[in-house]
Amino acid sequence: MTTRAELRAAIRTELNDGGGTPLWSDALLNEFIAQAIRRYGAQLPEEASTTIAVVAGQAAYPLPDRFLRAVRVEQPAGTERVGDGRHPWSYRVFAGQLLLDPAPTQAGSDQEITLDYLRRYAEPAADGDTLATPSADDDVLVALVCARALDELALDESKRQRFSRVRSADPRGVAAAYERRAGERIALRARVLRVGALVDRTAFHE
Repeated sequence: MTTRAELRAAIRTELNDGGGTPLWSDALLNEFIAQAIRRYGAQLPEEASTTIAVVAGQAAYPLPDRFLRAVRVEQPAGTERVGDGRHPWSYRVFAGQLLLDPAPTQAGSDQEITLDYLRRYAEPAADGDTLATPSADDDVLVALVCARALDELALDESKRQRFSRVRSADPRGVAAAYERRAGERIALRARVLRVGALVDRTAFHE
């Protein structure tokens, strides 16, 4: 698995920014990494599953951290809830809560909510933190960060000239190429996931 420090080193190598006076500070690249994880997760969110204990007569339950969208809700065991209020066993998501209709009438292990859902990826807070995004897609994050870094660089004339001397290229053009590279890889991953979902239901893990 890749740490933030390892990804940042890969980004510096890609940008040829390993000299004594870097064009981008560690703090700035760390922020760009966080932004890249958000962008990646907006297109390819993390899959997760959890169980929620119920209280008899209680309809509303707090959603898990980083929740984006429910995929499947089961409660009680063996009964799938549908996101349609016209259904006799329904649910809806509102104001950070999962609302069940009808509310559970009993508690116990066979009455727990099983929630399969999509969520945002956790963002690393320290260099030693392992990235939550798939290691196979590290190159997508590298491309997204490089594109963001070069867009930022283009606004600083002295740094832009320094980059142009080293790479013999305009940073905006290189940034656009990195954006295309990331977009193509994300689109390919999304197609693979859609096809896989048609063949077999994806397993979810907490």
